[in-house]
Amino acid sequence: MNGVAKQIYDWFDERAGLTELGHKMLNEPMPGGSRYTYVFGSILVYIFMMQLVTGILLMFYYAPTADHAYESTQYIIHNVEYGWFILSFHFWGSSVMVVMVVMHMSQVFLWGAYKKPSELVWVVGTILFTLVVAMGFTGYLLPWDQRSFWATTVGIEIADKTPLIGDFIGQFLRGGPTTGAHTINRFFVLHVMILPLSIMGLATLHIYLFRKAGPAGPYKRDHKELTKTSEYFFPRQVYKDSVAIGIVFLITCALAFYEPVELLGEATPEPGDYNPVPEWYFLFLFQLLRYETFSGEWGQIVGSIVIPVAFMVWLIAIPFIFRNPERRPWKRKFGIMTWAIILLAVAYLTYDYSITEIH
Repeated sequence: MNGVAKQIYDWFDERAGLTELGHKMLNEPMPGGSRYTYVFGSILVYIFMMQLVTGILLMFYYAPTADHAYESTQYIIHNVEYGWFILSFHFWGSSVMVVMVVMHMSQVFLWGAYKKPSELVWVVGTILFTLVVAMGFTGYLLPWDQRSFWATTVGIEIADKTPLIGDFIGQFLRGGPTTGAHTINRFFVLHVMILPLSIMGLATLHIYLFRKAGPAGPYKRDHKELTKTSEYFFPRQVYKDSVAIGIVFLITCALAFYEPVELLGEATPEPGDYNPVPEWYFLFLFQLLRYETFSGEWGQIVGSIVIPVAFMVWLIAIPFIFRNPERRPWKRKFGIMTWAIILLAVAYLTYDYSITEIH
């Protein structure tokens, strides 16, 4: 660093504390040493930043109105240079983010890293998981084609079934009695302002609570041994995070190149022969509601509202249910089996839906 550059840096450092901030960020102790199993948090931060960047680029051309949303999306795909790639990257980025959140939560649960003193880290992370799924749901409508319009309509109808507050939720999301011009405006505001700001705020709190509690470290070693084998976040963990981020970036690019976004016809109040299909991470719920057990008004309420809400309450309550300090998975058979059964059930229902559609 030459003299002028050093003077400028020192001026900012004195006022902003850049060096101290860098030390705090990079010199975080890593109990047990750096590991590739620690990369999920950094990957999620990266994906969210990429979603923000690609979303802002799309907003330069997108018109969030019922009259022009479809036309502007088509313009992005066919007329904006690399617009099809940016839109496709943004589309697949939301799916990658959902996958990474589930993997991150599964790894934390498997290692028992939600236990004392990290209970609040888990609770805030669970709320972030809900917001990530909500981001995918609100963004799905914005292209305003038949697929997005009717999948969203079905989703709002499911929310309508919520006891006591269902009518309010439906009216709030639709902005009126039916899905239309007010709906896309509300979903746009939720998708580009309210949810991203909420995620940024909670992610900051999540990181702060994580730093306050400290990394839990591997479950196989006791605290004294972990302390002896600790190393700092920089450089080895930074390298591992960078490799993992690079792999995720390449996968997302490959999906965007080989499976770019293609729109159906423009949204209309009449579905015609189109069969509404939600995003893949809602297919399990869609299939569950097809079963005879959940037919009828109360069956639909149980399948679409009671079970998902009970699952989310269970997720938030996990640190307070499994309070035993034991973290080794083979010593926590009931909890691990419960988590595995839920994941397998979701995978089976998604697979069952796919098979049903094929036949």
